[in-house]
Amino acid sequence: MSNEKLMNVLLAPLVSEKTTNIGEKYNQVVFKVVPDANKKEIKQAVELLFSVKVENVRTANVKGK
Repeated sequence: MSNEKLMNVLLAPLVSEKTTNIGEKYNQVVFKVVPDANKKEIKQAVELLFSVKVENVRTANVKGK
């Protein structure tokens, strides 16, 4: 996958009280991503942008109100 496409997979970090607690307790980060991204693309994008090793990716599709 091209680096240009990977740079557009992550839209923004999701910051809330719940995600802050998850980050502190479990050393995890929550991102909003493009709807058509799969787990492999998300993993590659995070590793490219932040120079870290991603162990696993969990996704959730949340419907709007």
